[in-house]
Amino acid sequence: MALRVIEVVTPRSDKDEVKKSLEERQPDEGYVFWASPLDDGESLSFRVVLDMEETEDVLDRLERLFAWTAKYRIVVYPAEATLPRLDKLALEEGREKDPFGDNGNPRNGRISREELYADVLDTTLLSRYYVLLVLLSTLVGVIGLLRDNVAIIIGAMVLAPLLGPNVGLALATTLGDARLSRESLKTLAVGVVLCLALSASAGLLLGVPELTPELAARSETSYSDIILAMVSGAAGIISVTLGVPTSLVGVMVALSLLPPLIACGLFLGAGLLPQAGGAGLLFAVNVICLNLAGVGTFLAQGIRPLSWYEKERAQKATLRAALIWTALLAVLVGLMFLRAR
Repeated sequence: MALRVIEVVTPRSDKDEVKKSLEERQPDEGYVFWASPLDDGESLSFRVVLDMEETEDVLDRLERLFAWTAKYRIVVYPAEATLPRLDKLALEEGREKDPFGDNGNPRNGRISREELYADVLDTTLLSRYYVLLVLLSTLVGVIGLLRDNVAIIIGAMVLAPLLGPNVGLALATTLGDARLSRESLKTLAVGVVLCLALSASAGLLLGVPELTPELAARSETSYSDIILAMVSGAAGIISVTLGVPTSLVGVMVALSLLPPLIACGLFLGAGLLPQAGGAGLLFAVNVICLNLAGVGTFLAQGIRPLSWYEKERAQKATLRAALIWTALLAVLVGLMFLRAR
């Protein structure tokens, strides 16, 4: 199991309170901690070394403890190893008797909510690098689709700039975070518009000389595509929550958000409207299924806001979004049925 270090910077006056809070659960959660004075003479730094899966419980307790003051800072960073080793075997024996944490939820091996939020935010915010990545991956995809070259198309899939905003939107829905939701939607919209504009321009200038097998595959949507998008989306969210970004490469290829959108733009530019509609339908199905699977997987992983009023707001937001996504998916399934007749 990966290790984390939680560093808490707090006024010296809060030393006893912080120490008591950390000592209360230390035997159960198997972490070690110590305090060091800082150079300003007024603050202390508490460092806690613990397993990754214990991080969220400790962070939540510390956040509740410091909710009344702004004179603190909590930083989380990874640790490669610690000596003496944490007694993880004894800890696991205790979990066999009590497999649940303080909040009654089953223990899991994921990263903490705050680490997850920071990771997702990095891929959600709109920036010049995101715009550049969308443009470059679109060009790669256009070349791959027109040349019917699977290896080049996979290159566009692996770049996957649209995956981050969708994961951010799913997390925002789960947490009821309106600001993150707005940022995710804005970033996703910019990416979609840029990709469509560039690929449509390529279709207008170059045309579509022939309907290659790779282009044809992106102009039709089957029911198996829905299952694939759901399964791939769930796998991608699990990879994110476990802090294993290398696993996302396979998810990016399986989910394939960008190639259908590029195909839609190429068909639009070339004036092939029925094929453009089919490719657009496939892209919409992938986005909807990714978000549905993402919300469901985040909830199954126990991702919740900290305070009760935030949880209540998040439940309403999650239910509302799930109903909207489900209704949209039902509409798209109906369109798939009509196209197949």
